Amino acid sequence: MRHFGFLFVMAATAACGVIVVGCAQRVTSYIDNEGGLPLAPPSSGTSGKVSSGGSGTSGKGSSGTSGTSGASGTSGTSGTSGTSGTSGSSGSTTCPNDAPIDATQLPWKAPKKSVGACTAAQLNALVTYVDNTPAATYADWQSTGVTDPTCRACIFGLESAAQWAPLLADGAGQLVGLNVGGCIAIASNNVNCGKAYQNWFDCRFEACADCPAGDTAALQKCLGDASQAGSACANAITAVETVCTTQGITDAETACDGTSFVFEGPVKAQCIGGVP
Repeated sequence: MRHFGFLFVMAATAACGVIVVGCAQRVTSYIDNEGGLPLAPPSSGTSGKVSSGGSGTSGKGSSGTSGTSGASGTSGTSGTSGTSGTSGSSGSTTCPNDAPIDATQLPWKAPKKSVGACTAAQLNALVTYVDNTPAATYADWQSTGVTDPTCRACIFGLESAAQWAPLLADGAGQLVGLNVGGCIAIASNNVNCGKAYQNWFDCRFEACADCPAGDTAALQKCLGDASQAGSACANAITAVETVCTTQGITDAETACDGTSFVFEGPVKAQCIGGVP
């Protein structure tokens, strides 16, 4: 798993209205807990991406259409307007990076289950704390957000552990991952489905690793783009549908939905026992 750091992972943790729309709108609800709208696939004439032929409808820059005046003018000076085609460079070639990713090689471990370690009230307290304290660090989540040691030991774990907790840290104690696949595995009663889902979830972050730092909007859009046909994670999203079945993943995602944050589903499934 690529170590993105706390702020990067937080962009995935918060229910910020990102829906993945791709491959017949499969796997659509993992983060849509506040009624966000789908990110429609960008049109080839407006995306500005090199991979989609440039930002203009001609594939050379939106202002390139003014070049017609150059053809009729004897001086040809109006042809200089064609230089505006450089605006196409504003589309990033690496956000997402469309080079195919073999998501099956990304790590995942079966979820650690400690049913009854937490109560619904304790999870609600953590959700309220994170929601109301945006400046809180990951250490704050653990010390102040979850005060009960038994509950804390279930929610927070190390990426290197034999089984994964809902929230994963590296050896330095920094949040590096979300075990969304753990909840999917439990809700679907299919460990392979959970792995496929986690691999797809993480694949998109691999594809979006070079998005501009701190640009949440760019990251949100990239996460959607990364699952489009021909994208880095197209095979990963197909694997989810194949391993989980279309109805199976729909039901599992519904069971794992949270009210505000993606980690709610994994905590319910692994530490409370509140998913079907």
